[in-house]
Amino acid sequence: MINFLKYLLVFILIATLGCKREKTFPKPKSYLRIDFPKKDFYNIKDSCLFTFKLPEYASWEQKFKDYPICSKTIIFPEFKAEVLCEYFELEDNLLEMSEGFRNMVYEHSFKSSAIVERVWKNEDDQVFALAYEIKGNTACNYAFTITDSTQHFFSGQLLFQTKPNYDSLKPCIEVIIEDLEEMISSFQWIN
Repeated sequence: MINFLKYLLVFILIATLGCKREKTFPKPKSYLRIDFPKKDFYNIKDSCLFTFKLPEYASWEQKFKDYPICSKTIIFPEFKAEVLCEYFELEDNLLEMSEGFRNMVYEHSFKSSAIVERVWKNEDDQVFALAYEIKGNTACNYAFTITDSTQHFFSGQLLFQTKPNYDSLKPCIEVIIEDLEEMISSFQWIN
């Protein structure tokens, strides 16, 4: 038994000394390659009281059966993202609706690193919009409201169908924000 242990010890010693130790090097920095689709826009005009432009790679769909007919979803299938949109007729409650939406956006502030606000005004067409870019690992990365300040209130929230990881999603978020800002710029109420 002692001879066996000596031979085993010698074998283990030879095996460990005979192994080459390869030098390890850190892997080079790499980035995820995302091929973004070409931007061509089309007009959304249905039975609702508004019209706007969307990119060809997005669709305007009634996702939830229980939602009102003008509260639909903008779906970006290539990015696994969607913008939940809601339309309301105002009943002298613009301040209440705006503040309720603003409070909902700022509920994300405990997880966000910043919330950047942007304002649009088109007084000729009575289109007034406020958008919030929410940076950080939050469920909603962009939200907006559009109103004519008397009768109509339209809002949307950008959501991804994945676990929030802002660093990985940032290129996609930036592309979708460009699309949504084009949507907001082209938004018009139909009388």
